Amino acid sequence: MSTIQITFMAFALAVVAVTSDFGTDSALASLESGGSRAIESSASAPPQADLVADGPGSPDPDATVDPDSGTPDPNSTALDAGTDPAPGDTAVRTSWADGIGTVGTAFLGVSTPTGSAEEVTTFAEAAGRVPDVVMLSRDWASGGFDLEAVNRLWTAGHIPMIAWEPWDHTSRGGGRLRSRQPDYQLQTIIKGDHDEFILDWASSAAAWGHPVILRFAHEMNGYWYPWAELANANAEGEFIEAWRHVYDLFIEAQATNVIWVWSPNLAGVTFTPIDQLWPGDEYVDWVGLVGYLGNGIDPRVWTPTFDELFGPTLAEVRALTDHPIVITEIGATELGGRKAEWITGVLEAVNSRPDIVGLVWFEINKESDWRITTSKASAEAFAAGIADESIWGFTPSALESSLAPLLG
Repeated sequence: MSTIQITFMAFALAVVAVTSDFGTDSALASLESGGSRAIESSASAPPQADLVADGPGSPDPDATVDPDSGTPDPNSTALDAGTDPAPGDTAVRTSWADGIGTVGTAFLGVSTPTGSAEEVTTFAEAAGRVPDVVMLSRDWASGGFDLEAVNRLWTAGHIPMIAWEPWDHTSRGGGRLRSRQPDYQLQTIIKGDHDEFILDWASSAAAWGHPVILRFAHEMNGYWYPWAELANANAEGEFIEAWRHVYDLFIEAQATNVIWVWSPNLAGVTFTPIDQLWPGDEYVDWVGLVGYLGNGIDPRVWTPTFDELFGPTLAEVRALTDHPIVITEIGATELGGRKAEWITGVLEAVNSRPDIVGLVWFEINKESDWRITTSKASAEAFAAGIADESIWGFTPSALESSLAPLLG
């Protein structure tokens, strides 16, 4: 069984140590006594049916800071790389992550350009709540396990989610051109060409010892990434084989602190059917979904409800598994003037579904300005939608509590 060697008091002390860096003193201090992560909002002004290449969550080759491999803010407070972490357990992995998939443990997450303290603070102030999870993107070409970044996030009170991408995000071009990277064909993973890198990354994650949410090779049912079966001379069946190979290497490295997120794009008629990409219940902890208002949709013509946007894909997922759902990317444009109204409707739907255990907002101005801070009305709608403590009561320490019965 997984034995994440953390205690609530140690976590609380770590939070207090960086309160001044994060800038939400009252909210973070409340964690020391197990209190709410809600904060008083100080925001005065405050993100698709089928995504296309270089859409939200897809790489923008011209971005000044590429969200798909943003580097940590060098000025942010971070623990030294030699910080003494708790080791991972040597026991066989179990489905301990299922313990937090219940009402009252839903988490709030955010994805910002770099995951810096300043960016996360701006979001937290507008949302009225400190995010439990911060998602960073790291590609395989950029190096190994980013200990500095995950230490910085954990110390500031966030569980790190890593969008772990088997490619070189700096490759130029767009769409299918950018997805042509022979060095990262699925067969290269299956044959073991990357085993040394994967094992080193997994071993480092295991040595760090705290929970890491791994969103590996997301949007695999599309065609804009080199790990998609529709791209890069890949073949049917290879994604599942590659996923299982990587997962097994993490088990070999005893990285039992990793939560595995299988995150397709919304189903589309031109995409690979998601049932052809499902690795199996034993290889996945959570299912992640992606959906936006404004990319591939003109909200001046049609503003889909949550069920209209996510419903068809959720039905396909439920035919495969009953694992918890996480909305791993979501955002909305102000185009059409209904962003605040849409946010309200989406969060009402999320709040009504106990199988959705988390939401990660795409707080980036990219193809459109998806951030909640685009207007006072949008920020207020978002803050109101996540204000229910009976649903959004999760804190990182709650993860430890859910694991307690399994700790040996």
